[in-house]
Amino acid sequence: MKYRSEIDGLRSVAVLPVILFHAGLDLFSGGFVGVDIFFVISGYLITTIIVERLDGPGFSIVDFYARRARRILPALALIVAVTTPFAWIWMLPSEFKDYSQSVAAVSLFASNFLFWIESGYFAAAAEAKPLLHTWSLAVEEQYYLFFPLLLMLFWRRSWRFSVVLLAVILVLSLAASEVLWRKAPDANFYLLPSRAWELMAGSLCAIWVLRNGTGSNGVLAGAGLLSLIVSIFLFDESTPFPSLFALLPVVGTALILVFSRGTAVARLLSMRIPVGIGLISYSAYLWHQPLLALARVRDPLPPPVWVMVALGLLSLPLAWLSWRFVEQPARHRKMAAWKVVAGAGAGSLTVCALGAWLSLSSLQADYFRAHIAPMNHGLLARITEMPRISHGPVADPGPCRFYAEDDFSDPVRKRFEDCAAQYGGALVIFGDSHSLDVYNGLIHAMDYPFIVGFGQGQCRPAMAEGACGGSPLARFLTEEARHIALGLYAQAGFWLFTDAEGQARARALFDAGEIDVRLNLPAIERAIGGLAALRGEVPVIWLGPRLEPHVPPDTLLKIDCDQASEALRLPAAQLRAFADLDAYLAEAVQQAGLGYLSEQALIGLDPGRDIFDCDGLYWSDSDHWSPQGEDRFGRRIAPAVDAALRDGLGRGN
Repeated sequence: MKYRSEIDGLRSVAVLPVILFHAGLDLFSGGFVGVDIFFVISGYLITTIIVERLDGPGFSIVDFYARRARRILPALALIVAVTTPFAWIWMLPSEFKDYSQSVAAVSLFASNFLFWIESGYFAAAAEAKPLLHTWSLAVEEQYYLFFPLLLMLFWRRSWRFSVVLLAVILVLSLAASEVLWRKAPDANFYLLPSRAWELMAGSLCAIWVLRNGTGSNGVLAGAGLLSLIVSIFLFDESTPFPSLFALLPVVGTALILVFSRGTAVARLLSMRIPVGIGLISYSAYLWHQPLLALARVRDPLPPPVWVMVALGLLSLPLAWLSWRFVEQPARHRKMAAWKVVAGAGAGSLTVCALGAWLSLSSLQADYFRAHIAPMNHGLLARITEMPRISHGPVADPGPCRFYAEDDFSDPVRKRFEDCAAQYGGALVIFGDSHSLDVYNGLIHAMDYPFIVGFGQGQCRPAMAEGACGGSPLARFLTEEARHIALGLYAQAGFWLFTDAEGQARARALFDAGEIDVRLNLPAIERAIGGLAALRGEVPVIWLGPRLEPHVPPDTLLKIDCDQASEALRLPAAQLRAFADLDAYLAEAVQQAGLGYLSEQALIGLDPGRDIFDCDGLYWSDSDHWSPQGEDRFGRRIAPAVDAALRDGLGRGN
């Protein structure tokens, strides 16, 4: 295969935006498309290697896998070896257990399945996973498993049929991504079926170039580079991905691969610095995520963006070292292909066994307990257990006290109407995942016989945007209005803020040491508008957003549990922000003719007593209540809800 320096330069265009995006630099809001660029390049190079050998001296599957093992495994093993001691020292036992499982999954190139199951790519917890980025390696390795066999089976019989087959796979995979980003966005992001089309695009480019040579068209190559730039700087975390939007970076990469010969784009990408970064791009990609994730793990309050950017860029010199002293020697060491494959298999199984053993062993937990105050051992146990608790609705609270999630089926409707015939109007609690907390809390604290919850997780129904646009909740509430005594709406407060630049960042707004937030007035207006649409049909009260503590577990463990009342305080800026939100909502909601109850006032959160103590942990994460918290805070809210049911406050009285 003829070396093309511009492809190494193109790798630098892929890796640098990924690093800067993960470092939190707003300018590179679409930097995640670097992974898609890598996929297209990988499809191009792998197909070129296979087809040249199928058309020439012959293709050896063992030799192919040996080359892939030499390319991927030594540097990856180095990263795991360097990362594990720091994870051992700094991570909570529950975090280290997850990390150990990821080590085992990485060794089997199945980490994309693990991370798909665990969480979303853009979730806050994802930022603290040192091996999260290996999901893309897993996708590529799974491609390496089936793709050579596919070409071996069909290429020599009919290369034209092979091209048609690859094109069909591309179309089906792209269609799958369009369906899955709506139905199962995490699976869409992580799994091969919705990523295969990007690899197939590279494969088809390779076949074109092998048959026709690299074209020279400055306009098309320039359009390709412009497409990459637009994607990197204009896409953001709200862009469905992969989807038709991903055509922009994928087609842009394809245009450069096929049409850049002798153009200004090729000369630009072939300059010394882009090529140098491209040569070490694999190691740079491996290094950057552990550096950034461990920094977040080490410090409960994440470092400023400039520190994270510096850490991200530190991956470049580290990458050169691992490229020079690990990658290159491994790739050029003389050894029979079957020995390389056998050694790689044995090494992978050994690492898998080590990861599995670490995830089951109590050694790291024992180490961690030895380094915190003995009186906090109970707190550590509760923190460790909390992620494993199913934070679902209270089990079987009664025939007419039930949680329906977003189920508006005929059986649920009949149950609702039968209960109304028996008890009169329902207390309906709806909203996002915070409404589940409120439902559980009021089930504990109220004797009211007819309580129904319709929490919808990430969907804030009254905001009527994104995935919530087609929610049937409003229709259900309107149709059943005669059976509803009160609708109680609850949602997370952090969605109603932006940062100083007007960007909505959800929980991340309160993860930094210096909090500078603004009210998200458009989001507030959408929410009020959605609720006001029910006015006249359903009596509605907005239970104003709670004061969310956003205190990391590491911070709690550094405070002796019997000293929490004196030692634990929330930042003044955070207190002001939530007080301002509460005051604004109270006025705006009542002006819209709706009822309003201040959850902040009803709970009166005292950080030193209401986050944790030696007997309990009252929050399951930065903004949701634990089961103990549901009981604790539900009792504080219940009297006001009882009064609202009696007095009809939901109609703005």
